[in-house]
Amino acid sequence: MSPSPFSPTLLFLASLAAAFAVFRQEPPRPPRPTGIRKPGWVLTFHDEFDGSRLDTRKWIDSYPGNERTHSNNEQQYYATDGYTVTDGRLRLIAEKRSLGGMPYTSGMISSYGKFAQKYGWFEIRAKFPKGKGYWPAFWLLPVSREWPPEIDILEILGHEPDKVYMTDHWRGDRGQDQNQGGSFTGPDFSAGYHVFALDWEPNALVWYVDGKERFRMTEHIPAEPMYILANLAVGGNWPGNPDSTTRFPGHMDIDYIRVYKRPSREKGKG
Repeated sequence: MSPSPFSPTLLFLASLAAAFAVFRQEPPRPPRPTGIRKPGWVLTFHDEFDGSRLDTRKWIDSYPGNERTHSNNEQQYYATDGYTVTDGRLRLIAEKRSLGGMPYTSGMISSYGKFAQKYGWFEIRAKFPKGKGYWPAFWLLPVSREWPPEIDILEILGHEPDKVYMTDHWRGDRGQDQNQGGSFTGPDFSAGYHVFALDWEPNALVWYVDGKERFRMTEHIPAEPMYILANLAVGGNWPGNPDSTTRFPGHMDIDYIRVYKRPSREKGKG
């Protein structure tokens, strides 16, 4: 005889399944700051990632020319399935998976060919993975595709998740890369969402973390349109490669990306 639908055995199994589902459920994304207007600024570009797929009117998921690997001895291949958009969040996913000749896959987005701007306020709200070999970043590159310049709004190394690096790269008199940067040690940026921003003006670069100025430069300021990148690298000369303590998959979760401009300046080029 089949057990009654209300038998103790079935009730126990149903309770166990419900508890397991709650255990596996990821905590909801904390509410984002109210509104996207910024007093004294004009919003020129934004993505709140409220859909169910990447908005290809705004982003590509590779470097220009469909390039999906990078230098610096990085170990990831930026896969077309290396990210998801769900629950108001873009998730870049690093996995231990061989593809494209690399031992790891991950995700990235770039506004190359979609949006670029000279000067303005560039902001991201995100949280980052913890672990040896993870190297998330939010940065700017020139539309000309000549390098440098480069502005790194944030770089975090997974083995020191409470420290953010902020760097400006420029071309020296002999054409070589020169750079200057600062760092800020704060809370564990893998434990929750934080806001990182750059105020790029003709005479200054000013970096902010959670609304407070953390680094400033007044020389070697780029003066050409630049596009946006956000990526989760794995390995490389700076962080080193993952080791036995690194947990996969690793996630860089982005709540939003927003760009503003002073009203008196020309509109951003897209």
